[in-house]
Amino acid sequence: MILTPIEHSELRAELKTRNVQFAFKKKDGTLRTAIGTTNLSNVPEENHPKGIRQSSPMVVPYFDLEKEGWRSVSITKEVFISDNLDF
Repeated sequence: MILTPIEHSELRAELKTRNVQFAFKKKDGTLRTAIGTTNLSNVPEENHPKGIRQSSPMVVPYFDLEKEGWRSVSITKEVFISDNLDF
């Protein structure tokens, strides 16, 4: 897997339209990989948000398709997108 740096704003835009394979550096310096989306057509209905709430501008929220739950990545973390764009 080839990882390319991506801006947080770009990641937000990609997550809105499709499933995205990406990685980010954790506090200990290791990479955490994820496959996520914010496109509700790709999120199980039981995991849809119950209401409308604006997320903090300090994080990029996403639905983790592997862990089957909502997660977020801080905008202070380096983020990389996978070369596998059609995941």
